[in-house]
Amino acid sequence: MKVTKLLPGLGAVTLILILALCLSSCFSLPGGIPNPFADLSQSVSNRVSGELVSASGISGMTNQMMFNMVYAQVFFMGGFGADFYDLAETQGTVWRVESREDDGSISIVEAERALLKILPNGDRWYYLSWRADGEEWSYEALMNDDLEAKKIRYFNPDVKRVEESTFDAVADKDAEDETAAPEDAAVAEYDLEDFKKNIAGREIITVGGSSYTCDRIVWSYTDEEEKVNYTYTWWVDSSAPGGLVKYEWTRSDSKETLRGELVSFHSGYNTRYSSY
Repeated sequence: MKVTKLLPGLGAVTLILILALCLSSCFSLPGGIPNPFADLSQSVSNRVSGELVSASGISGMTNQMMFNMVYAQVFFMGGFGADFYDLAETQGTVWRVESREDDGSISIVEAERALLKILPNGDRWYYLSWRADGEEWSYEALMNDDLEAKKIRYFNPDVKRVEESTFDAVADKDAEDETAAPEDAAVAEYDLEDFKKNIAGREIITVGGSSYTCDRIVWSYTDEEEKVNYTYTWWVDSSAPGGLVKYEWTRSDSKETLRGELVSFHSGYNTRYSSY
């Protein structure tokens, strides 16, 4: 199992690199993947006008692919199952995510996730946002009972309007089809009961001005092909919004790490893009 299996949607970044041609930033995700936000809008608008991009579908396609990354990194924060402890309706959390490279350099991003509304048929509208280096990518996503994205709404700055993209329910996710809904994190296949054997202790964690008594869950796996061991550590308190309070990702062959912690939580979220 490769690390991209634990961070779903990152395969789509490769397509974004080809589309945008120039993505450069100090912030990297595990595996050396550059921050896909940097200069993306500018690089696209340099080639064609905003209206042409939107009309031709390039803008929507790019946003769908970008949503795959945001979905992976924000909805499944730190690879943790988002449905283990779901948020309450109109409740959201803000996270600080720190990436440390082998050379010791550190980059920071801010991630936000909120459950906006639960519909009568069980579908749910979520708000997901990722902010780094002065760039922001924000989406409202309609998800089904299995937390698969059905459609997204977002503000397109090229044409200064809210647009919508839908996902093809029968599209092949493994083929990296941009119309396919992003894959779940691998951990989504697990149940909380499965992690009881992985609880390594209890700790009091203070983040965002609040203290939580957390189970420290340690989950490791080895990539037999690469001969590298990857480890996730999650600090979880069922009383915390969303359950997850803090996380850390490490790999055995480098000093590279990814850490995140809950900064704040809020209630009263509502749609920004007239999604419902």
